[in-house]
Amino acid sequence: MGISTITLLGMLCTPGQAPADMTTWNTPSMKIPIDYHPSKRGEIKELLLYVSADQGQTWQQHAVAIPDKDQNFTFNAPADGVYWFNMVIVDKSGRREPADVFKVSPALKVLFDTKKPVVNIASAQRTGDDVTVVWKVIEKNPDWSKFKLEYSTNGTSWIPVPTRPEADGSNQFKLPGSGAATVRISLTDVAGHTSEATAQVAGSAAVAAGKPANDTLMTASGTSDLPTPPLPGVGPTSPTSPSPPTPPPPVPDRGNRIDGGAPSNIVMPPTPGTPGTPMLPTIDAAPPVGAAPVGVSPPTSYLPAPQAINVTTFKMAYEVEDRGSSGVAKAEVWVTRDEGRNWTRWTEIDKPESPLSIDLTTNGAKDLKASEGIYGFRVILQSGAGLSRPAPKPGDAPDLRVEVDITAPTVHIFEPVPDATQKDTMILRWSASDQNLAADPITIEWSDGPKGPWIPVAASESLGSSSGVAKRLPNTGSFPWKLPANFPTHKVYLKVTARDTAGNIAEATTGRPILVDLNKPAAVKLNIVGGGSK
Repeated sequence: MGISTITLLGMLCTPGQAPADMTTWNTPSMKIPIDYHPSKRGEIKELLLYVSADQGQTWQQHAVAIPDKDQNFTFNAPADGVYWFNMVIVDKSGRREPADVFKVSPALKVLFDTKKPVVNIASAQRTGDDVTVVWKVIEKNPDWSKFKLEYSTNGTSWIPVPTRPEADGSNQFKLPGSGAATVRISLTDVAGHTSEATAQVAGSAAVAAGKPANDTLMTASGTSDLPTPPLPGVGPTSPTSPSPPTPPPPVPDRGNRIDGGAPSNIVMPPTPGTPGTPMLPTIDAAPPVGAAPVGVSPPTSYLPAPQAINVTTFKMAYEVEDRGSSGVAKAEVWVTRDEGRNWTRWTEIDKPESPLSIDLTTNGAKDLKASEGIYGFRVILQSGAGLSRPAPKPGDAPDLRVEVDITAPTVHIFEPVPDATQKDTMILRWSASDQNLAADPITIEWSDGPKGPWIPVAASESLGSSSGVAKRLPNTGSFPWKLPANFPTHKVYLKVTARDTAGNIAEATTGRPILVDLNKPAAVKLNIVGGGSK
């Protein structure tokens, strides 16, 4: 009797962006139909449902079904997450098929997601005809193809705004007319749950009179088992600086720092296209305070958050508004290095097509570090009839900000120390720093050899990741490693990897193996056996 005689059927799955072999389910309870060939019915004694909550590492028997009596299994997920299912057939002689559930592929994989996304609008500000929206989304399993930013001037008809879907995002768009409007952010997750948030934007007359643009109600919907972090600051008066890394525990004075940190796997710039002829040979760095022309102040309108990249050549997309019958004949790319106090026409492109190829190096400069820093961009299009909107003037805010960061983080690994409070636990210690250190930037791995293969100290629990993917950890400077039972070796090499938001990566590895077996055998229950006189 083969396992093919029994089928687990995933029913009524909600389509989304889960892996192709995964069924998504938006309630905790699921009935799993049992299907088998009628000719096998007389051979079957019982059917066992096995469930794994850790992607096959362990299996638990969940339910028993009897032929002719049970048509399905009922499973109630104790928590959201991915569960694997398998069926074991027990015939009337007691033989099991398969004999070992660990050695067969799961018959059904289900992602249980019962919680709605959490959607918040942090701010909705208006400056003239420009509206800037900042949002925050918390969702473990988002379907980004169903992310929407919309506005309405009458509360019924919603007009979509093209935007890049992301958890922490912002967008600026033109709002026609001078009346008030409502903006709306909505997101659907892979299980079909939808949440939205709305915010009111005052009319341009009210804004000009000094009334706040986001003066009325903001609403948010959704539930999540994740804590809601503070909403980000808005505007140029509330910059965020990277927090300094937490120092590691005190290090003994026996030369126990193991240096590392040479940049590794840094993404190299793509082959540049033909961005046009630079109009000027250089762009000066941001001038010191007071160096701008008299009367020129930094922009008072909203500055979009910079996007960190680790290349100096990239492609910049744009959309054309008010395209006339003469089309677009020319594009000028304007750049600022001081948040709009001064602007330079950097590139001019005839017959442009989106995306534009941008090259921030100057005269083929080989020192790419000289190009690091924050750049602001505006694109001015000229019609075939020779008409264009005004070039940016001192004090105008950029439409896009990019931070070029090609410097990898600095990372060091230190000698681990035993955890005095937990048996078989080592405190792994490191230090990592970077001006743009990513959220949860650290991964830690071990190997029995200096060149790998590397195995995660903490494995990722993210959807779709395998047990061989390292979990991203916060930069706390230490991590308690509870060694698994029957650990295969008593000495290991360790590797700590740090990442920044631009995609730069640095690694530090131990130059010698580290002792992880800290047990001290002891002789107990002494006794004399054998021997002696009668």
